[in-house]
Amino acid sequence: MWFRVARFHGSYLVGVVTTMLLVLYLNTTLRTLQQHKKLRVTDKHVQIALREEPVTEDQSELAKYIRESEAENSERLWRIQEVCHHNNLGLYKHSPEKSKYIHPPTPHYNVFYIDREHKLTWCPLYKAASSTWLYNMCLLGGYTDEYLQESKRQLSDMARELFPELERTEAEEAFHNTLKLLVVRHPFERLLSAYRDKLENINIGAEHGTGHFYQKYGSRIVQKYRSGGNRTQTQSLLNPEQYLWDPRQPQPKGIEPTFKEFVRYLLNVDIVDHSDDHWIPYYLYCTPCLLKYDIIAKVETMLRDQVYVIKVAGLQGLIRPRWRHKTYHEKGEDIANRYFSQLSREEVQKLYELYKLDFELFDYKHEKYLDYAGT
Repeated sequence: MWFRVARFHGSYLVGVVTTMLLVLYLNTTLRTLQQHKKLRVTDKHVQIALREEPVTEDQSELAKYIRESEAENSERLWRIQEVCHHNNLGLYKHSPEKSKYIHPPTPHYNVFYIDREHKLTWCPLYKAASSTWLYNMCLLGGYTDEYLQESKRQLSDMARELFPELERTEAEEAFHNTLKLLVVRHPFERLLSAYRDKLENINIGAEHGTGHFYQKYGSRIVQKYRSGGNRTQTQSLLNPEQYLWDPRQPQPKGIEPTFKEFVRYLLNVDIVDHSDDHWIPYYLYCTPCLLKYDIIAKVETMLRDQVYVIKVAGLQGLIRPRWRHKTYHEKGEDIANRYFSQLSREEVQKLYELYKLDFELFDYKHEKYLDYAGT
């Protein structure tokens, strides 16, 4: 059975045309900026895109922009439906034949953050702009920027206090009466971010739970996949071209798993029954084959998509485009090239097969990571 692309509720329809024009104006600005290396996106450009007055353009150009903007989100939504239908999953199951994918029978409503006042539901895929949207949810719940900047508490704890888990019936009703947001990221980039943030360096990131992750995962990974276990220092297994550590921070202790060891763990664990929220497949956690989302945003188009969500949801003045908690990187360098060089092509291909449905659902490719791999 095929379903129409998710509809917006009446409260969202007001001003949608103006929203499209403003978002498309930002798209044009971004394209222009990308054509000139000396220019970059600034707060000024975001403010222009978010201002309330309509943007005037030639009518033929407006029509073009509207078509492009409508296609952007619609294509992402339609792709999900097509992939779910092709794989005989969830709402799109069309045959009694069993799908090759193990899939939850019902949505996990308990994982959502549902803001009924502002009619927004967000599924928190960790390491896919989760810190940014947790921050936004805290703002929507009443915390101020000043308090959040000074607080040492975990954003996830504060957001969950503001938007507690609901009973299934209540959650289902609230879900269908809100704008439903899912933010995704290239699956390999998410895995790498999770590794670097949680497992690479036990000497930093205590506020992000590195000690817990080492005890639960890191120590066991090293014990199982490293000759000599903790007696063999991590640094002795890698060359400097295969990692990137922040020179401003203490170096790893030397007992942490390498990225290769982490991947070996993923390839050998039952990802369906034993997976952490930071690397669980998207299709298992946010179940896009069982739910009709309204907006599929991507980390790769972070600024533009945040502007779109803010305008469509009517959240101007409450939150603004931002990006929090970036892992250390060097400007202009593809960090994945370093870490995926630790892997063989066979390991990269197997990792792709493990997350293949996520790749297909959200139109991501893996070929360049095969080129990064070693022998």
